[in-house]
Amino acid sequence: MAVVALRRRVVAVVVAGVTAVGALAGCQGTADRGRTVHAASKSANAAPAASDGSLDGLTAPEISRRLWDTMNGVNSMTMGMSGVLQGRQVQVKIAATRSGACAAAVRLNGGAMQVIRTADKVSYIKGDAAYWTSLGARGKTLGGLAADRWIRFPGTSAPGKRLSRSCDVANVVKTLQLEHDSATAGARATVDGKSVVTIKKKDRSGAITYYVAAQGPSYLLKLTDQTGLTMTFGSFDKPVNVAAPPANRTIDISRLGGDDGLGLDA
Repeated sequence: MAVVALRRRVVAVVVAGVTAVGALAGCQGTADRGRTVHAASKSANAAPAASDGSLDGLTAPEISRRLWDTMNGVNSMTMGMSGVLQGRQVQVKIAATRSGACAAAVRLNGGAMQVIRTADKVSYIKGDAAYWTSLGARGKTLGGLAADRWIRFPGTSAPGKRLSRSCDVANVVKTLQLEHDSATAGARATVDGKSVVTIKKKDRSGAITYYVAAQGPSYLLKLTDQTGLTMTFGSFDKPVNVAAPPANRTIDISRLGGDDGLGLDA
């Protein structure tokens, strides 16, 4: 189930159009203008913080427990994804928070899409001409009506609800989590120059490899599956800057006839 769940979550993020990673300097400058979404206070019932000690000598299930104790305490992080989904090359960068505010950058369907979700659960989407054209007649019409403006839609809308699941760090971590006892040990490796320990999970849906920081907090730094899909993680608990676009650069989805054709219906 882990690989299937991973794909479903990534597809949800991509099709939701998550873009313009505020913390990664996207979003046509809105991140620079944005207010800071500070990491929320850790909940009283959160898993205990992981030790800063080495993972040397721990079994794969023990490393898994250490990993998810750490990740369940994370309040914000960045994620990157690259791979082939539904026969199409996709690249995604996301900055997500436990409050659900996020921003990210997506290249999909030969075009680029941007989405911002603010702490008040309002989302904004903007695609380039190639993106809208790739969605067919309805998408092309919407793109023309938007006229290079951000399309605004509330959190109560169908795409708003889907986006909220992808922007919530707690939900993403829950989706990626594996059963501790199913973990098996992998080889030592490095991710961006950092030493990592790998643990693996394999079931009927395929194999997935988790790359866990070997020193310091036991963060998940990278994840891969047997198809070549890769996700990377970083900037843990660092502030994420998210701001709504200027009002004169937005148009409400209600003025465009609803969310059908946005490409957010996966």
